[in-house]
Amino acid sequence: MPSPLSPDERRRRRAALRRYHPDLGGDAEAFLRTLRAWDSRSPAGTPGPAGSEVRFVRRPRGVRRLLAWWRRSRSRRSPAHRRVV
Repeated sequence: MPSPLSPDERRRRRAALRRYHPDLGGDAEAFLRTLRAWDSRSPAGTPGPAGSEVRFVRRPRGVRRLLAWWRRSRSRRSPAHRRVV
């Protein structure tokens, strides 16, 4: 797993990016060059290996969502609390 930047490196990276940030009056091209340079030399800028499995979870909507919630809430209760006589 890549190690994060040290506090000193992080300060220097932020200062360099602030110097060229387009919202702060800097040049957009210089900002992108600086960003790419920091990302290429920093181990935290490289993504880790992708997992072998990707899952997509689709949550129910509308009435089905309400029903799913109700079923979950009913299943969490202990048998002694289900019905009060």
